Amino acid sequence: MVERWRPETHTFHLPIGECTITLEDVYYILGLNVSGLPVSGSNFVQVKQICQDYLGVIPPDGATKGNSIKLKWLKDTFDDVGENASELEKQASCRAYILRMIGGLLMPDKSNNRVHLKYLSLLGDLNKVSQYSWGSAVLATLYRELCLATKPGVISMGGCALLLQNWAWYRLSCVAPESPKPWIFPLAQRFNSGGLNFAKVPHNDVEGYRKTIDHMMVEEFYWRPYLGFQHEVSEEDRATWSACTYLLCYHIVEKHHTDRVTLQFGLHQQIPQPPEDMKSYHEVDMRRGIDDNWTWVWREEINHWNERHNYVLQGNIVQGVLCHSTEYMIWFRQHTKLFISVEQYLRDPRLQPPSYPRVQSTSQSTPQHQYTAGPSSSSPHIHVATEVPFYDPPPSQYYVPSVPEIPTPGYPTEDGLLYNLFGTQCTTPESAYAVFDSMYNQQSQNVMEPGGSGSNPSTAYIEENDQNDDEPEEPQLVQRARRVRRHRTYGTGGHLGGHH
Repeated sequence: MVERWRPETHTFHLPIGECTITLEDVYYILGLNVSGLPVSGSNFVQVKQICQDYLGVIPPDGATKGNSIKLKWLKDTFDDVGENASELEKQASCRAYILRMIGGLLMPDKSNNRVHLKYLSLLGDLNKVSQYSWGSAVLATLYRELCLATKPGVISMGGCALLLQNWAWYRLSCVAPESPKPWIFPLAQRFNSGGLNFAKVPHNDVEGYRKTIDHMMVEEFYWRPYLGFQHEVSEEDRATWSACTYLLCYHIVEKHHTDRVTLQFGLHQQIPQPPEDMKSYHEVDMRRGIDDNWTWVWREEINHWNERHNYVLQGNIVQGVLCHSTEYMIWFRQHTKLFISVEQYLRDPRLQPPSYPRVQSTSQSTPQHQYTAGPSSSSPHIHVATEVPFYDPPPSQYYVPSVPEIPTPGYPTEDGLLYNLFGTQCTTPESAYAVFDSMYNQQSQNVMEPGGSGSNPSTAYIEENDQNDDEPEEPQLVQRARRVRRHRTYGTGGHLGGHH
């Protein structure tokens, strides 16, 4: 997916058009609050003072590095808080746990084992933690990491790999494994443990993923995968999902370009205007003036976020068929590169007929809770491939990849660690720990690609690993032959050939 990301637009360029991870995906997959105050402030902290005030203990010298603290020390120090602990000790344990979530799952950096203490300043009053838009901060961080990863030569990335992986599995049926688990909020729990069947999709095969996405058909992308999922959503959150505004997290500012993916909200997609130039934002990092108060530096962008209700998408609702118009597809193929696989893996896509076959299939198995998707094409849950000119070569043969059958999910529940933790009750229930730990372990497995999509939480608690391991692995000696393991290539520069 990194190879399909375009930093100019913050969208993935797929053969079916532009698409992206939105605040709606963050809400459903992670269960985080997406509306509220932006996560912002100063990067500068007095390490000993802030730890004493909010954690009740000053960490030893080996537990900190700069303004960051090791996740392993947080786990070892605050994991075993007993029932007889004081209220202050329980609150300190809760703050330490949220820091571990931020640094190990939601917004990890390339260090894989530390978290910046700037977030601790927002956790002083646990009753106000839910007032912040943690969801937009997670998405802004992932956008920034994806943009950085597109640079040629980059071999790792930070950000919430769990969100990226689950987004791909819920949106692209051609790469999604079969899961026997029901749809439970947050939806990341559906893929959080064993039982996944990869028999019909690529697994740990980069070339296989490239080839599969190059061959994907219109009906293999779900523009609205969460329709039919019964979960109560506030009107403020629902309006925030489609707001075309800025996403902020301290020094990070990224644009939520919902105007380029209106089909994901059930609206007709017009040919979008040129995107805002984000180059100046991308050049800003934490090395610029650690004393900067980003709430003041980005005051205009924060005002834009606070007025996001003025930038909610408006347009005509698509009735029944979710697909791009002929006009849009002609424009899109002139501004992108459709295929990134090497020629030997392509064959069929470049010999496709000038239009897609008329194939009708039901959407990805949506939760059947007081709702049943019928065969009628008028249902908004039906994705129908219509004739959309896409390929120039005359028809010779065409390839229709198989669509994996995903079992119908059961009834969703209101359980969800992130929803409870960042909601009105900021406590430390054991059940919430169990859900987070299972989601945390899923990100560490990172089954989308060999080596994962960058973050490796399994090493987050290795105290000795203080440096970012960007060095190539040592050659492995095998009795039959000498083999040098090479890092796979990140970035779009080598694959898209300069096309924008």
